[in-house]
Amino acid sequence: MTRFSVKLLFILSFCFLFSSCKKQAPQLPSNKGVKVDHNEESLLKINHQLTIKEDALLKKYAESKKTFKKNELGFWYKIIQSGTGSGIKDSSVCKISCKLRLLSGKIIKTEKSRFIIGKKQQAVGLEEGVKLMRKGDSAVFIIPWYLGFGMKGDEPLIPPYTSIIYEIKLLN
Repeated sequence: MTRFSVKLLFILSFCFLFSSCKKQAPQLPSNKGVKVDHNEESLLKINHQLTIKEDALLKKYAESKKTFKKNELGFWYKIIQSGTGSGIKDSSVCKISCKLRLLSGKIIKTEKSRFIIGKKQQAVGLEEGVKLMRKGDSAVFIIPWYLGFGMKGDEPLIPPYTSIIYEIKLLN
């Protein structure tokens, strides 16, 4: 054999060896097909209907109190007193004085709290509402259950599927 033949044989062997050792593509298990969960579909439909019903109820309530605006997220708000401070942004530390009420007017809780915007330390609706405020502002937010405490509530104070009225004063 000539040198050229030996080199060619060596190169072909090398290519064959490394091309045959390719890692196979992963295969999906046969039991992972597309499966429709009818329970999930039913629950989503029920929650959608509950949301529509709640929105209609809150619209009626907010319109009876006048001067409330609806946020694109779905909660209602009214700035009662404008402060002179700067606006609130993500990662801002907020100190608030807060009064929680049911739609019936019953006071559930009065508290002062501190939280960081964006850390999900408060209900989504409250956090988004505070972002509309400036330091020193006072506001009222009507937060639907799906942006507040949801299907579970916060027992024993807040039952499941309960919308909340927040009276907020942004302290810092």
